[in-house]
Amino acid sequence: MDPSQTLSVKTPVKLIFAGGFLGSGKTTALASLAKRLIQRDMRVGFITNDQSENLVDTVIVRQMLTELGVPVEEVVKGCFCCKFDELIAHVEKILVHDPDVLIGEPVGSCTDFVAAVANPIKIQYKDTFRFAPFSIMVDPDRIRELMLKESETEFPEDVAYLFGKQMEEADNIILNKVDLISQKEADRLLAAIGDRFQDKKLMAVSAREGSGMDEWLDDLLSGRPGANTVLRQIDYDRYAHAEAVLGWLNAAVMISAPEPFDASDFVRTLLTELREAFKQKEGEIGHLKVVITSAGKSMWANLTHLAAEPSISGETLDALSKAALIINARVRLEPADLESIVRTVLDRVSKAMGLKSEIDDLQCFSPAYPEPPHVIRESLE
Repeated sequence: MDPSQTLSVKTPVKLIFAGGFLGSGKTTALASLAKRLIQRDMRVGFITNDQSENLVDTVIVRQMLTELGVPVEEVVKGCFCCKFDELIAHVEKILVHDPDVLIGEPVGSCTDFVAAVANPIKIQYKDTFRFAPFSIMVDPDRIRELMLKESETEFPEDVAYLFGKQMEEADNIILNKVDLISQKEADRLLAAIGDRFQDKKLMAVSAREGSGMDEWLDDLLSGRPGANTVLRQIDYDRYAHAEAVLGWLNAAVMISAPEPFDASDFVRTLLTELREAFKQKEGEIGHLKVVITSAGKSMWANLTHLAAEPSISGETLDALSKAALIINARVRLEPADLESIVRTVLDRVSKAMGLKSEIDDLQCFSPAYPEPPHVIRESLE
């Protein structure tokens, strides 16, 4: 890290980073924040992050925000923490557009963000950026599953450890998807989170419906200093194991058919059959996302649990003859098993619907041991 390196800005840029475990709804929430910032006449940039290329989230963000003039970059083949120089290089590309706010979405298995990303940025670029409160997003099912241990899971205890460390370093803990639960249940979960993490600001939002989003944004823009909670202790062996138990698959596929097909029927059937195949292998889902694109329009669908039903969003696509499909699967399976299931189910669903599916690119692996180049554990408040 070169302390003499500088980035040129007219005024300090606000950095809004929000992490959280796979399936917490970060992409939808942060894209919604970006739209709200634009409505407040602020210029916005956006950076996504993944362990591999062909990221569904980047397609979604670009679909939602590009027409609004938001530059979107992505850091791949590692988390922001381990790809610090690449992160700064992409930040520099966005600074050309003179943003007021830069939004970053770390990969869902990331923790130790403050020590490995925020603190190095504060030291090296102290006159360039101002961190908003660092938010960690959680969803009700993961709180019940990984924190309260109220539901069964195939995830090992180290995943719960990672989940807890994510919340430990937050300034704000954002309970998302409250539209799916009762007010009484939301209050119960918030109280449980508050009992364990007593120094955090807690908020409840529905990124899909918009409730609580303006209040969250007001806090992010309040000037309250952010990203100040350094993890004093973290076991990187447990952190690495929590990541490594997941098979991590990204695939790019071309879909074609002699007769037009229904895109929503295809993606819903694909996700449902993948879910059933994962169940047979006791392959707990961290996140399963697909996006199908044709003529510049995109529809996406996701699953976050073995008991869930596919949720479809984006644009309504007319009957298609050709489309590009991206599949992102984060599942507790050995990579070879995950790849085999995805290939088999994709082929079976395609043939059953009279489609031809050609895989252009498929990467399947378990994330490497996290080795951030910069870790600064002192408090910089």
